[in-house]
Amino acid sequence: MEILAPLSLPTVVLHCKWVSKRWFSLISTPCFARRFITLHPHVHHPFSLIFYYHDCHLNKRLLITTTSESESESESESELKSLAAYLHNKCDPNTSSLVASCNDLLLCRVQQDCPPNPINPINMVSYSIINPISRQCLALPPRLVPRFPPHGFLDIRLGIICSYDYNNDKQVQLSSSFRVVLIPWSRTKFTTQFKTHIFSSDTGEWSDSVVLCPPNLDGFYFTLIPLPSIPYKGFLFWCINGGRLLGFDPYSSTCCVIEKPVQWEQGHNLDCLGLCHGNLRTSQVSGSPHCNEHPCLRIWDLMDFDNNNNNNGGGAGAGGKWCLKHELYFNQMVSEKSPWLTQYVTRMFASVSVLAFHPNDANVVYLMIQSKVVLCNLQSRTLEVFCHVPQREHAHYFTYHPLSFVLPSWPTPIPSARDAIADYPNSN
Repeated sequence: MEILAPLSLPTVVLHCKWVSKRWFSLISTPCFARRFITLHPHVHHPFSLIFYYHDCHLNKRLLITTTSESESESESESELKSLAAYLHNKCDPNTSSLVASCNDLLLCRVQQDCPPNPINPINMVSYSIINPISRQCLALPPRLVPRFPPHGFLDIRLGIICSYDYNNDKQVQLSSSFRVVLIPWSRTKFTTQFKTHIFSSDTGEWSDSVVLCPPNLDGFYFTLIPLPSIPYKGFLFWCINGGRLLGFDPYSSTCCVIEKPVQWEQGHNLDCLGLCHGNLRTSQVSGSPHCNEHPCLRIWDLMDFDNNNNNNGGGAGAGGKWCLKHELYFNQMVSEKSPWLTQYVTRMFASVSVLAFHPNDANVVYLMIQSKVVLCNLQSRTLEVFCHVPQREHAHYFTYHPLSFVLPSWPTPIPSARDAIADYPNSN
């Protein structure tokens, strides 16, 4: 144990755990997990962005980029590249999609077409929960869901959220419970209620329920561009019209609404939703080239959110307010290594979108610019190319929004999932 515990988390769970069944059993014990976390307190592990793109042949591809926050973690960064091979094997981009995440858990969807039925169009959809770090995978029972609209803009909203049972020192999760939530799309605005399909890991079954909207919410509909759901303080959050967020707690079947930021500009959607330092964060790129306005990036953090207040029926906007953290124009940004970036973002018709927020550095966001993932430092106002997306020309306008894959202190266990013990060597 004393030889393995000082190693990095990716090294332990991606390599050492697979050396033999003896090491697998040792590393799987809560005792080892406690020892490991004791030796690695407050370590910020590298995190990954996972998203899809279409290559020059219109084939759907999966791209995984991994960040490293310090030179000492460069080894961990290289080891995390094995995630790509595992996910490509588990989730063929041509037949399945990764659609939601919660820390190191990923939700994968495989859609199976049913015979045409114009009266009641439905699809049979299969889902699975994957932890690519622990190599656990749990297939959920197939689910019949309404067929997606022909134009494909409105989609079912999905999300996954976990709760943990910890040991006495509140550091190591001994078990976890999760919920998968599906909210069917609607042709009309949701007014007083909406339907949900919820899978519970506690029962192993799907259940249907009708959720009442907060009394002071005058109807809503989901935004045309579906951003990934974000689990935060017991709620799953999605973007809805008017710059607002809808939060749903699948454990208590209650919901809340976070009102739009004060500085939010009408006519521009919130283009990213995520977490930074444990706070809910959102952003908007605004500015009209027709009015000679350069694009402006605004970033807000949610402050003073009280989930107990919302669970008690606080309603729209209860228990939290948006605080503007950053506001800067792209014509104020520079790039020393890639001067073309400076020239491009100062154009009136520049296409810039926010892909993700860094979970541990409030001054770093990731942008999509001209088929490049660009690291933007908000403090120094600099832009640097992080990686290239080898997609077809002009496809950057239709890039899928990424999922954030964040390593916790120890891999999240999946209830009832079996490890791939057959992949281990026979020798002890």
